[in-house]
This record gives sequence, structure tokens and C-alpha cells, in this order.
Amino acid sequence: MNNYNQSGYGSNQSEETVIGGYRENATLVVSNNAKYFLGSISKWVKFLAILGIITYVLLIIAGLVIMAFGGFAASNLDLGFGDFNGIIGVFGGLLYIIIGAICMYPVIKMLNYANKMKTAIRSNRQDIYEEALRNFNSAVKFWGILAIIALVIYGLVFILGVIGAIVSY
Repeated sequence: MNNYNQSGYGSNQSEETVIGGYRENATLVVSNNAKYFLGSISKWVKFLAILGIITYVLLIIAGLVIMAFGGFAASNLDLGFGDFNGIIGVFGGLLYIIIGAICMYPVIKMLNYANKMKTAIRSNRQDIYEEALRNFNSAVKFWGILAIIALVIYGLVFILGVIGAIVSY
């Protein structure tokens, strides 16, 4: 048996078992160049994660302020909602808090990725490397699912807008 797999890269395993599309007992060699790029990526991911945490904490604080003062201000204005004027500020603030809390999850995963990748590169530990990638996978998957949800909502709003325009015409 040759020492090269189909992609042409060397393998030091004599037999590999494919389970669920992944090769069990396969060896991935992370070169010094790859470690450099992973280290560089983790620094930028850490910067973006810290920026995200600051942004979402400010969003949550803004939501609390809107809940506290928005309800008071809206109740003193005549917005045409009668007794529900004060509730508008509370719901607006609550929306900010919910969005800030939901978006905190992926940036914390990104921060975990950056910290663990830095540790994995320094210590050459496979388990920490895999845990770092698991964290990054969770963050990217979360943003992907959130993007799909947003696209579906935008599509529904567009369709309802077209239907509303046709009906009112």
C-alpha cells in the first residue's frame, strides 16, 4: 500500500476507516506556516469578539435605558395607541435586550476559539486545537442559521408587501 492518499498528501496511517464522511485515525499535519496563519487569524477573531462583546453590552444597556425612559416618554406623548403608548418603549427596549443577549453567544464562542487556538499553537496539543475549532464552528454555524432566518423574514416581508400593494391597488 502506498503512503499517499488520493489528494497526494502523505499519510503515516496504514489503514483508515471512513465514518460519516470523516477519516478515523487520520493524521493532519499543521505546518509552521499554518500555525502562523492560525495565530494571525485568532488575533483578529479575538479583536472582533471583544468588539462584539462591547457592542452587545452597549445594546443591552441601551435596551434597559429605553425600557426605563422610553415607556415614560411614550406614555406622555400621543402616539395614537391610547393606553398602550407606554408599553411601546418597554417592548422596544426588550427587543434590544433580546437581540444583544442572542448575539452575545457567537462572540463568546469566537473569543473562546481565539484563546484556545493560541494555547493549542503554543502547546502543540491536539485536544485544545480541536476544541478551538469546535468553538469557531459553533460561532459560524450560529451566524449562518441567523442569516437564513433573516433572509426568510425578509422574503416574507417582501411577499406580504407585494400582496398588500396588489390588494390596495
